Amino acid sequence: MNFNFFDWLRDGVKQSVILGVNDAVDCLGTPQDKDDVQQHLLGFIQDDTGSNRKRVGSSGGRGKKLGRSLKQIQADAKAT
Repeated sequence: MNFNFFDWLRDGVKQSVILGVNDAVDCLGTPQDKDDVQQHLLGFIQDDTGSNRKRVGSSGGRGKKLGRSLKQIQADAKAT
């Protein structure tokens, strides 16, 4: 018998995800009326790929720094 821990773990995760999706569909149900959600999403994706907008989190610009710098901490320590 060939027992591979990672295969066993992968199969367990796969089964858990499938059961979770099944439970969510049972809980939420399926849409009764035909919405054009797919068409809206496709239109949004096509519009987004055609534009040259800068993506959030891309390199090229410096974002806002969070917290204090070392100089600010040292200045506060000297002030007290």
